[in-house]
Amino acid sequence: MKSVKILVGLCIISFLSNQLAAQKDTAISGAEIVAPKPVLYFKIQSAFAPFPDSARLNGHEYEGKFFAYKDHYDDSTVQILIPQNFAPKKTVELFIWFHGWYNNIDSANGYFGLTEQFRNAGRNAIFIFPEGPKNAPDSYGGKLERPEMFTLFINNLLKKIEAVKGLPKSYSIKDCKITLAGHSGAYRVISKIIQYNKIDELLLFDAMYGGNDAYLKWIAENKQHRFIHIYTKDGGTFENTKQVMQQLQDSLKLAIISVTEDELKMNHLRVNKPLFIYSNNEHNEVITLNSNLFRFLHRWKKQEQWLESKPLTKEIRN
Repeated sequence: MKSVKILVGLCIISFLSNQLAAQKDTAISGAEIVAPKPVLYFKIQSAFAPFPDSARLNGHEYEGKFFAYKDHYDDSTVQILIPQNFAPKKTVELFIWFHGWYNNIDSANGYFGLTEQFRNAGRNAIFIFPEGPKNAPDSYGGKLERPEMFTLFINNLLKKIEAVKGLPKSYSIKDCKITLAGHSGAYRVISKIIQYNKIDELLLFDAMYGGNDAYLKWIAENKQHRFIHIYTKDGGTFENTKQVMQQLQDSLKLAIISVTEDELKMNHLRVNKPLFIYSNNEHNEVITLNSNLFRFLHRWKKQEQWLESKPLTKEIRN
């Protein structure tokens, strides 16, 4: 009987020990499973945004149709997205997108899946999307065409981001590495900004309609500048893109890479040379069909499998 009691006691002790161990393991596992930081996705108003601007207070006319100041040039909204795994460092990376004609920040983001592609790319960067000429056929960049305004715009945004705890300390534009990207009519505001500001990377999507001198100078002045332009036959940029490519090679003696979209491979994006990609796709499709924004932004590693085609998935957006 005594031995039975001892055996029962040992079983009870073993059971309790196992329960405590299980609880301990559960506690440890629970502590290790850190909930991902929520994506900070919000809109702000900035006095230094492209619009309103004095040059469009009386609206804008195009091919006999009038686009009034109200509803087209009176919106100072800026969309900002800070990814889940964003980790501020000494240098903060900013990715700034500009939309093209007959678009706005909501329609462009929804149609092209911009924030989705940006998040999939895994850049440790903040996504910034200022409203341009809203639902209008206009490439004008508003206040951002002025020499001093882009710096004021970025410094103001950094303060606003810090206010929502997206940044832990005071940053200024001097602490930033900046990528400018855009589609179609965005070429103009980008060509103005790079004349007066330190910009590290340009990604153009069928957008080389003009501003050639600014782009040529920017590409040539620093070998570390990363430049990509994807263009089409019928988007209106074909001839001008060919001219820019020729000037880079003949006048500036720079080596470039010129491939078709079908020929594009990972190594083309890993080599830091001016990259021109001819696409058989349509003017709007160069952003979405092969997730090209994702492909251009992603930091490709040798062991990764090259993305031949990555369809966009549905994303819940605010």
